[in-house]
Amino acid sequence: MRSISRFEADLLRILHALLGRAPIEGARPLIDGRQPRPKCLSRAAVELVQDALAKGCVWRLAREGGWLPDRYLRGDRVATGRLWERTPSDDLGLSYSRYTLDFLLWLTADHPADRPARWNPGERALTVGDRLLLFYAYEALRACSGRLVDVPQFPRHALCRLAFPEDFVGNRPGLQPDFSTWTEGLGACVLEALQPCLAARWITLEQKKPAIIDPSHMMALGRVQAATLGAFLDAIDAAGRPDLARFLLSAGSALFREAMGPRSWVGSLDLGRLRLAERADAHRAALAFLRSFGRLQEWERRARGVGYFDEGYAASQLWKAEWEAHGGDRLCEQAAAITRAVDPLGTGAGAVPVAAEEG
Repeated sequence: MRSISRFEADLLRILHALLGRAPIEGARPLIDGRQPRPKCLSRAAVELVQDALAKGCVWRLAREGGWLPDRYLRGDRVATGRLWERTPSDDLGLSYSRYTLDFLLWLTADHPADRPARWNPGERALTVGDRLLLFYAYEALRACSGRLVDVPQFPRHALCRLAFPEDFVGNRPGLQPDFSTWTEGLGACVLEALQPCLAARWITLEQKKPAIIDPSHMMALGRVQAATLGAFLDAIDAAGRPDLARFLLSAGSALFREAMGPRSWVGSLDLGRLRLAERADAHRAALAFLRSFGRLQEWERRARGVGYFDEGYAASQLWKAEWEAHGGDRLCEQAAAITRAVDPLGTGAGAVPVAAEEG
């Protein structure tokens, strides 16, 4: 039987909560408290941490979407099956650096609101496994009083920004996320498994817009959404991985199945004291998600021109299939209709709002 200290037991309890293997409510008093930091952890505790990470992150990825039989790109071909069926096992190994252990020590010993934070590694020093645990940690703790958004690693964390853009309204512009980690190799496999999670997050975010009254809040939220989606779509376009944007199609399909009309995006805004141009800015911000469909439709049009012997043929065929399966043309038509309906200047954006504005 392994013997560990009280501090080590608390650290393990926090880790299991972050991985979804125990209720986060039981770990929050430990995170919100402060304890003397030991000089080092025992070998038994380190081995238990390694075991929890090896099993817990894989378990969560499988549960959240990795178990779904699906189709995604693997180089110049389309692979079918569950995540572990369409990917060689050697390519799925998550590794963790000492920064993960430092992070767990920081959560256990310090309060997340303490400044300066005693945990702030360099962005490039983190492995995909480190970043995945940080994403799960942020997801679990974002509602607590620790103000994790003030810790530089989280505003820079691309998955945190993509899943929870509303948390980073007003964040310093210099802390921009880098999506390159998630567009190839192991990072792209993780992003595949998180597609259902991302779709659910964006559905929830859009469904909350009818409750927004303050136009300035809507404009700030819309700017963050537009910047996040723009950076993400740029990154996957450059990597030739349009299939990683599938969650946007899924979210759009779900929202329009609920018959969300123009008032679902802007109906509660208090625009009485705003000038016409300011109203237009508020409306444009509210529709940041819908305007992203113009970019997706550009990809579909481009895919139709890719021949069998052309580079990117597999990617183009897969994107066309996804576009048809989700009714992409219908989604764009509905998005354009809502854009025209809420446009106070009466300019209209055409069938493809973003494409029309950029062209």
